[in-house]
Amino acid sequence: MRVLVTTLALDSHLYNTVPIAWALRSAGHEVRVASQPDLVPAITRAGLTAVPVGKELNLMEQSQQAPESAEAGYGSGYNIAETDPAKLTWEYVRDTLAAYAHIAELSTNTDMLADLTRFARAWQPDLVLWDAMSYVGPAAARACGAAHARLLFGTDHWARMRELFLRLAAEQPEEARVDVLRDWITGRLAGLGCPPEGDGKFDEELVVGQRTIDPLPSFLRVDAAVNRVPVRPVPYNGPSVVPDWVTHERPERPRVVLTLGLTLPEAYNDGFPISDLLAAAAEMDVELIATVGPKVVESLSGTALPDNVRLVDFVPLNELLPTCSAIIHHGGMGTLQNSLRHGVPQVIVPGWLWDERATALAVQAQGAGLMIEPREFRAETLQAAVERVLSEPSFTDSAERLAKELLSAPAPRDIVPELERLAAERA
Repeated sequence: MRVLVTTLALDSHLYNTVPIAWALRSAGHEVRVASQPDLVPAITRAGLTAVPVGKELNLMEQSQQAPESAEAGYGSGYNIAETDPAKLTWEYVRDTLAAYAHIAELSTNTDMLADLTRFARAWQPDLVLWDAMSYVGPAAARACGAAHARLLFGTDHWARMRELFLRLAAEQPEEARVDVLRDWITGRLAGLGCPPEGDGKFDEELVVGQRTIDPLPSFLRVDAAVNRVPVRPVPYNGPSVVPDWVTHERPERPRVVLTLGLTLPEAYNDGFPISDLLAAAAEMDVELIATVGPKVVESLSGTALPDNVRLVDFVPLNELLPTCSAIIHHGGMGTLQNSLRHGVPQVIVPGWLWDERATALAVQAQGAGLMIEPREFRAETLQAAVERVLSEPSFTDSAERLAKELLSAPAPRDIVPELERLAAERA
């Protein structure tokens, strides 16, 4: 079986696909990973075959140039993670899907789609596995006749909002049922030579996939009618070396790790006040490991650090977390999955890229961590939250309970037969 994996050019999204891509390769299938040229080095470092398509994305540089993007919905005024019934009117849901279709178009645009489809028609994959933000995937699959499956990178707000949209649309006069998402996808297919009366006919599989591969814990899943394939998240932190101090130095105090993830430091450098973190750490009886990216490390070069702080640009969380008693992070899915897998209590100061605040609230509701609102983030609030998750055993107990649940899900290799059946059905 030939499998074409496609994702937008962000390391965090690629890393989410790597364990499944390798499970397919290990089962004897041929796998190629297509993305914009700026992701090619990361693909090949993962030991996978890269197919560059479209032009360089440089998404983080674009984000840094747009200060208003530090808001939910990238400054659009619409939040795809919104759950307040009072806000979820027909107009709001309709315009939210339109706004996020625009964001998806910026991330995986028509240049990428044209190149991806040209490759797919030549290579003839049996299955296209697409990142849930990469709507070039289902379009290319339809154009070349392949089966396709969607891989979630976070809570499935696409499916939740789409179901709500369809329900509310049915209550509107026919002339008011504007469907920007359908029109956008149909227009993409028409541009590939797939007319609406033929291969370009719209159906909901083009929004949610013929299967939805879901690596999320059950408490973050939404109630949506998708063909769900649960899978255990297997941490892939990229090429890395485990420092000696992780393996050989037993921490004398509770070890707490701070991470901004792979995306946030590049996207919005002012989103996490490092000076406040260091001030808070100096007042706590902990060893703080701050993994904050090379730019932040460079900016603090020559700064006197508290004795209990170790500043590093990167250390693999999968190897570090077993030595930690707590983690401070921004609510990104990769960091969350690593934390849940190792049963580590969390303090989350949510970012803004997808649904970090909703994720933080869900973790808090499960008793496995605490959320600090960004506007309330100060040295004293951080200190209070960290001291609480370290001193109250219920946080560790809840985190360990969630770890057991996560590890009970099928491993990537276990879902390969389901993907093989999907491809066989479409042959």
